[in-house]
Amino acid sequence: MQKFSWISPAMERTIIFLVLLLGILHGTCGLYFTMRETKRKCFIQTTPNETDLLVHYVFEVEDSSSGGFMPAPPLLGMHVEVRDSMDKVVLSRVYKSEARLKFTTHWPGDHQICLQSNSSAWFEGALLRVHLDIETGERTVDYENVRRLYNLDSMQLRILQLKNQAEDISRNQNYQRFQMERFRRTCDNIYFNIVCFSVAQVVILLLLWGIQYHLLFRQPSLYLAFCQILWESELSRLRTPEAFRALITIVGTNSQGLTSKAFAQWISQLADPDSTDELFLMTDKVRAKVEEFVGKFLCKPASQIPENVKGSFYASNVQLAKLLSSAQRNRSVHLKGDHFLLVCECEDCKAEKSNTIDTQS
Repeated sequence: MQKFSWISPAMERTIIFLVLLLGILHGTCGLYFTMRETKRKCFIQTTPNETDLLVHYVFEVEDSSSGGFMPAPPLLGMHVEVRDSMDKVVLSRVYKSEARLKFTTHWPGDHQICLQSNSSAWFEGALLRVHLDIETGERTVDYENVRRLYNLDSMQLRILQLKNQAEDISRNQNYQRFQMERFRRTCDNIYFNIVCFSVAQVVILLLLWGIQYHLLFRQPSLYLAFCQILWESELSRLRTPEAFRALITIVGTNSQGLTSKAFAQWISQLADPDSTDELFLMTDKVRAKVEEFVGKFLCKPASQIPENVKGSFYASNVQLAKLLSSAQRNRSVHLKGDHFLLVCECEDCKAEKSNTIDTQS
């Protein structure tokens, strides 16, 4: 026997151990588990469609005297329920302590196999040890029985086995295609939901922006009102933000409103020193428009002084104080802090004024 020189002794021992382990696992079939009489155990087996599935089980009952397990009594059986991937019941029946059941799947996917004893115990009951073996496809065929039944030789039996294995491979490939198609549809649905959610977010943000813009800017601002009054194309130089700020600065510091001096000062700030074509700005039309803007948006009409119904100076002083506080609140921001001369027109003040004039004369 030729021995490879590149294999070390440690690697050779590892390979021998793996070969022995695989041989032991290959010779091992089925599994066992423990469960109480009233409990239910379920297993999931993934199989393609039109595939034979064989379930073989044997269960034993715990022996309290010896501490081991003994065969189950005849009246104790096992209820087996099988559901396909569509959650439809394929098989539901009570069997004995040992049974072999075989059925054919009609839909690909996960098939659920549930086991539960038919015990009528109220509590957990005795401990059961269940040996379970599940085979699918070509491994469910008993070739020895087939050979005796159909009188086949070894070559014919081998051809039948290869044919069944090829059919299993084809069914598994079809199932993998089915899984890939379902995975693709799931991915497409997730991507579609993500896109719809993103579009919905954008639409909601645009709606919120539109609502906020409508709430914040639905009232025309002072600058927009200024531009609307001076809408003619030849007055475009007067509609600039610099011209608007200059007008507010001049009128805000002048308690008499838009006087000729203030209007001339505003025009001189906008005039081009190198050009002489700015004289057309000094027209009555522009003056009237600016006075309309100043009178409508910057100056608020003064409240009338109510009559002194009680005929006393004390009542007049109280009404005057209320009037001054109301006027202070209603005045524009650029006019607050200025001082004005108030003339009282009540009967008492008129009589006092006439007496003063007569005395001086």
